[in-house]
Amino acid sequence: MVLTDTAEVLLGIIIVTIVAGFAGILYFLSRIDRALAREHPGGTSSLPGSLEEPVPMEPARPRTALNPQTTGSLEESLGAIGQKYNLASFTLATADGLLIGSTRPGSEDEAARYSYLYTQGRKQDETGAELLGIPYRGETVVGIARPSEHLSTEAMSALEEDTRDALQHWV
Repeated sequence: MVLTDTAEVLLGIIIVTIVAGFAGILYFLSRIDRALAREHPGGTSSLPGSLEEPVPMEPARPRTALNPQTTGSLEESLGAIGQKYNLASFTLATADGLLIGSTRPGSEDEAARYSYLYTQGRKQDETGAELLGIPYRGETVVGIARPSEHLSTEAMSALEEDTRDALQHWV
């Protein structure tokens, strides 16, 4: 009788452990799914088995260079860059948080906060701001872009090039 009671207790512990393990796996799979959904907005689920239509790929747009000489200041160049990439705002800061230029007035706090996040290794924050490091004259300039939708790797590279061109002309 004692042996069967011990066996029942052990089986109960094993069952609870298995159920908790499956619950943990499902929890982390849902977190991964949410993270993937943030990377690919517009999709309802990215788990296998969902009846999601494949998204057609856009053909790569040819890079049209912005001419900083046609603008009157760094801020106007940043505004032209913002229009080209459909950005709500675009701010440049030094790696230690000093504001270089912005399309938004009063961006000193934003420059300091996001430069710190960039030095901590973050490339994006929960508000949708995307951070990029632009090597310029031996230093890193931090770009703080607020796009209306996530920018592709190619668009981020082109944004970096356009920003470097503007910096070379104005700074």
